[in-house]
Amino acid sequence: MHRRLVSEIMSAPVLTIEPDALAADAARMMEENRIRRIIVVDQDGYICGIVTDADVLEAATAERAVNPYDPGFEEKWLSVRDVMTVEVITIEPEAAIGQLVERFMEIKISGIPVVQAAGPRGERLLPIGIVTETDIFRLISDAWRADQDDGG
Repeated sequence: MHRRLVSEIMSAPVLTIEPDALAADAARMMEENRIRRIIVVDQDGYICGIVTDADVLEAATAERAVNPYDPGFEEKWLSVRDVMTVEVITIEPEAAIGQLVERFMEIKISGIPVVQAAGPRGERLLPIGIVTETDIFRLISDAWRADQDDGG
């Protein structure tokens, strides 16, 4: 199981959002699609960040802490760019699931964009999927069910 490829369990196609979109739109997309993270892409479709439900919640909490009656108050709608993480941890589709699990545990994250190198020299990353801890749990659950069906 641990030698299988990330490409076998990743979710694709992946939902993306542009950095200039509103953080509220990202929150709405996550809620509607029942996901916890969205890959942020530039106008050419290359990965430039990731935004999570925690990022959006933290930003919303900070907005509520601002006093609209303060004389210097200026209403500002936060963009995805304002709340996203720029240094994105990624994995290749050919990576083994064992490598993926090690990365999850080492970095203490629960979802990673799956990317392929693109651009003239392979310097840009094109998101082709996403893999989360739920995908790992599903793999284990499916193996357990198959074992039960075989009389195990």
